[in-house]
Amino acid sequence: MSNNTNASSGLKQKTVLALFLLTITTFVLGFFKFSNLGLETKRESKNKAVKNLSEGTKDSSQVSKKKVFGTIFFVTLLAFTLRFFDFGDLGMGNLFYAAAIRSMGESWHNFFYAAYDPLATIAVDKPPLALWLQVLTTKLFGFNAYGFIGPIALAGALATPLIFIGIYRWFGFGVATIAAVILAIFPESIATSRDSTMDTLLMFFSILSALTLIAAVENRPRLLLLWGLSLAVLFNIKFFEGLIFLPAAAIYIMVRWRTCFIEKIGLLLATGFIFVVFSMLWLLAVEFTAADARPLIMNDPNNSPLSLAFFYNGIERIFPTEVTVFQPIPGAPQYSAALQNIWGPAFGVGDSGPFRLFSGANGPLIGFTLLFGILGTLSILIAKRSLLNGPALFWLIWFVTGLILFSFSNRAPAHYIESFAPAIAVMGGLGIARGAGYFGAIRIVVIPLSILLLAIYGLWITEEYPLLRTRLLYALAIGIVLYLSIYVLRFFTSSRLTIPILAIFLFFPLLTSMWIISFTPRAQITVPNPVLFAGENFNSRSNSDGQSWRRVPAEKFISQLPANSTSQYKFGIDGINNAGEAIAFTGQPILPVWNQYRREIMLPPDAIAKLLEGGDLPYLMLSEGRIATGLLEDLMAVAQEYCGYDQKLSRGFKGWVILKCDK
Repeated sequence: MSNNTNASSGLKQKTVLALFLLTITTFVLGFFKFSNLGLETKRESKNKAVKNLSEGTKDSSQVSKKKVFGTIFFVTLLAFTLRFFDFGDLGMGNLFYAAAIRSMGESWHNFFYAAYDPLATIAVDKPPLALWLQVLTTKLFGFNAYGFIGPIALAGALATPLIFIGIYRWFGFGVATIAAVILAIFPESIATSRDSTMDTLLMFFSILSALTLIAAVENRPRLLLLWGLSLAVLFNIKFFEGLIFLPAAAIYIMVRWRTCFIEKIGLLLATGFIFVVFSMLWLLAVEFTAADARPLIMNDPNNSPLSLAFFYNGIERIFPTEVTVFQPIPGAPQYSAALQNIWGPAFGVGDSGPFRLFSGANGPLIGFTLLFGILGTLSILIAKRSLLNGPALFWLIWFVTGLILFSFSNRAPAHYIESFAPAIAVMGGLGIARGAGYFGAIRIVVIPLSILLLAIYGLWITEEYPLLRTRLLYALAIGIVLYLSIYVLRFFTSSRLTIPILAIFLFFPLLTSMWIISFTPRAQITVPNPVLFAGENFNSRSNSDGQSWRRVPAEKFISQLPANSTSQYKFGIDGINNAGEAIAFTGQPILPVWNQYRREIMLPPDAIAKLLEGGDLPYLMLSEGRIATGLLEDLMAVAQEYCGYDQKLSRGFKGWVILKCDK
């Protein structure tokens, strides 16, 4: 009876949420006064650059402050609601980062070196800046969603008003509003904001950096020095992922910045110096620390943070390469096929190609929203090239750079799209709010064709996801009713309220995001593309406690170990993610002895042997499946000399082999 009551209560709660979000979005989209937007004036200015820069200002001057503040408030409310709904149930999010954040809070040594485990044997494979912030919030709010994920979700929500304020001056009220709505409801950004990965925090700071650059080029050149510092911040959040807009910045500076050559060179050199110095401070400090005085660098064979930044988190992310963890396992075709067919798409990782971001589970999560940005890009390139004399040039090249890079790199998972999500929003805002108007008389063809293509594409990408196809039909119905209602209202009131007709398709990503926040299974590593679970082959799993899909019975195992043990580690376990789950939930010193990302032993064999021989690693907890498929052969070759099978302990842990190492 209680289960039925809870289910009924949950359904009622989600229904209220749906109505609330639809009301907010309807209000915002119906808030426009587009009497002159998107239309060409009869007399073209001789100086196109001046015209383009003043185009947004003219629009802005016609909009009351009350309307601007009202729109910012309601769009921000929409963003906060989508990111903080049922927030407490998110638990610790991605347990890979949760383990590092918890371990880093153990000591200043762990904090500085971004230790992955409490004894700082291994360092996490990312820079520390975002993790430092999350350590501080866990100290304030505890080991829960607010501590681990709170600053990430907050950054995602605040990015929405920031993008509005940042482009309002240059593109006007309509474009700013649509861009803010797109960013607020973007399904990929919603999924990433509700996780402890740092990509959304990077997205927020990339907007600040972009707006600083635009202000420097257009008005205040000395702000370029502050922009150099912002680049260093982005680099120390997630290395080169935050610098995807650099090609756009370089072209924008060359084309648009018309200042004294000597002053330009001087400022650029100073900016580059600031960037290099502040981005390298932590890396060089760790690089020149003796190897035995700091943790081992995860996922870098050279044990070098510089090598980690430039290769594992740099070159390997750009060029198409094999993703080891998703590759076939020799001698285990069925197991390998499951990895490729399920977990690869779940992470948004797959074969590179021009349609990678638009097909499969990536379609509803990313591709549908990308089409709005493509519409804006084509509108400018075909019908409104004069806009390229202003900040639109920067946003367009940033968008195109991200689109090309992530289409032809199969190494970057779905949440990396945050690195150019602001450009998607801005170009989408231009496409929806003004794109059709730029085509002049032929918009009578452009608009119906765009609607037809969007509808066909939406039906195609939801073919394998019936839950989302239903939402697509709802979105079309809601949008059409809204559009017709506002159109009819014009005949009965003096107000000229309207919305761009293409905005009706914004309801599909909104409803997809609502599905994501209602059902996103939690696991060791949060699935970046939860759309996969909208398919017919997946059953819903309870997410009521934020701890579904627990794999490692760490607490139970520790409770059965000798209480008076003086060993350095409680036990060792195969897999970084398995160790991450165990550390995140227990806070105990647990050593990952095998790295699934590279399919190799974690520490050098002699280091493992020394720990086993000295009694500092008294137990090994190993997966039966990995032993059976031969993945742990190198580890077993070392362990067999010092460890033996513990039948009693193994009997209590199905799927695990327990080795006691006391020979």
